[in-house]
Amino acid sequence: GGEVERILRMVDGAARRRCVRWADAADAVRTQEGSGAAPDAHRR
Repeated sequence: GGEVERILRMVDGAARRRCVRWADAADAVRTQEGSGAAPDAHRR
């Protein structure tokens, strides 16, 4: 317990925030693709 659980919670929280940022970025890319601005963005 203790230290390890604290670290795991910290890492879990950071990973969750990173996932949210990835989702935001994916939404932005999808929006661009919808308007035809970056049709090949998903291939990079």
